[in-house]
Amino acid sequence: MHDLLTSRKMLLCATTAAALVSAPALAQQSDPSETARVAEAINNNSAQTGQNEAKRFTPLRDQGTTDQASPQNSAAQKMSPPAELSSTARALTPQNLMDMPVSSLPSIADLVENVSQSVVNIIVRTESGETTSEGQGSGFIISDKNEVVTNYHVIEGGNTINVEFNDGQVYPARVLGTDEETDLALLQIKTQEKIPHLTFKQDGDVRVGDWVVAIGNPFGIGQSTSLGVISAIGRERVDSGNYVDYIQTDATINRGNSGGPLFNLDGDVVGVNSAIYSPTGASVGIAFVIPHGTAEQVISSLRTDGRVRRGYLGAALRDAEFEIEGQPGIFKAGALVNSVVPGSPAAQYGLQVDDIILRVNDEAVRNAVEATRVIGKMNPGDVGRFIYERDEKTYALNISITERPDKHEVETAKAITQGMPPPAPKEPSRGTINVDTGLQVLDISSEFRNAIKMRSDQVGIYVESVTPGSAAESAGFKMGMVLLEAESEPLAETDVLRTVVLNAKLDEKESISLHVRLKDGGETYMVLPL
Repeated sequence: MHDLLTSRKMLLCATTAAALVSAPALAQQSDPSETARVAEAINNNSAQTGQNEAKRFTPLRDQGTTDQASPQNSAAQKMSPPAELSSTARALTPQNLMDMPVSSLPSIADLVENVSQSVVNIIVRTESGETTSEGQGSGFIISDKNEVVTNYHVIEGGNTINVEFNDGQVYPARVLGTDEETDLALLQIKTQEKIPHLTFKQDGDVRVGDWVVAIGNPFGIGQSTSLGVISAIGRERVDSGNYVDYIQTDATINRGNSGGPLFNLDGDVVGVNSAIYSPTGASVGIAFVIPHGTAEQVISSLRTDGRVRRGYLGAALRDAEFEIEGQPGIFKAGALVNSVVPGSPAAQYGLQVDDIILRVNDEAVRNAVEATRVIGKMNPGDVGRFIYERDEKTYALNISITERPDKHEVETAKAITQGMPPPAPKEPSRGTINVDTGLQVLDISSEFRNAIKMRSDQVGIYVESVTPGSAAESAGFKMGMVLLEAESEPLAETDVLRTVVLNAKLDEKESISLHVRLKDGGETYMVLPL
């Protein structure tokens, strides 16, 4: 309840502050009766705004089309204060925002009802020898051709892909194209039914502080909605590649939300949910989203070619730096050539290690990421003019660009050139698998964790029941226990246990060690026979 009240206070303060943005910096002292009158006027205006919102949204399946799915009123119209209030009256608004009633806050229920029909669950089945695994993620319908956008890592290695709607309808899907570099994939549903689709945001940029709504299928429990704000723009993430500047949001996004849409309050898609930062495996309020502009460009290429064709120089780049009095790490503008791949355009046209690329086609590059993106935007066969520095002298060179190989080939060539062992061949993801352990386990909500007084730094899964006569029962496992760790791996969700058990069986282990929380709150270690 404390968390709920805290969230309510934060939402209330943020919403009210937006409504009062045009108020004078210094409010005049007023008598209580006039203050009450002003507060009542603001509340009436908020209620009227909520009525207008309800009128603008109608369910997509009732419309039969998505041409009117996005509200057309501008942000200025939605956020303007009551017309009857002068600037003097606005200055008299009560300063204690917690005095504002919850009923004055606009609901997003109509928006969710309008767009959620186009958000889907992606079910991926992978078969590898005698092992069959099943994983899931989220996605959304993006065109009247029943095309579906999701993450590449959701469908990677899948043999069979199905798309499930919130009403239970399931359709088979085929892959139209994938792009590992940006972690995007385009699917198509095999059906003649007309299904409502969503649209990417077209005009204006997103801003830090904008309200956003995430819809997806976290942990496979069913379609869920969360509300948050854009926390940052232009984030880089480990292993994200060089082609995405992520949006960061505090909207609750967990495993299973991958590939789902992030909406603004107009119902436009502003990004594709891709990853979370979490030391526990569950949401801690830091999620990374592929921006709508990047997603739309990639999807357009996947629709046309089934892949994204990027320019390739064949030089490993890093940010340029120089030394002062033997101390490295002082960065300067430019991209330094760290290695050159034999037979690549960089090698053929004479670029050398330690050259510093300053400009590409008259576009200045400040670092390695900018240089990689400028080169990547070029089409194979284009000739790029490179301005570079060598031994403190500046030169110009025209280089014919080729097509960038896939990510694994690029990483292999880079490793070999730098004298490092090449990365191991990629293996299909095992996903999740049902492994009979004799334990029936459930994911734990934050409310339930608080109810049983688990520590705030713990994650775990709940033992709902134990199969009578099973090895787990003989080992002493009982209903009501919480499994905290398996083989020192935190159990943030049930899928983690299944993966640990699967790996143990593949390694021909006869048991695994579990860190267990007992019903009385005590903790111990137990051995689960396999």
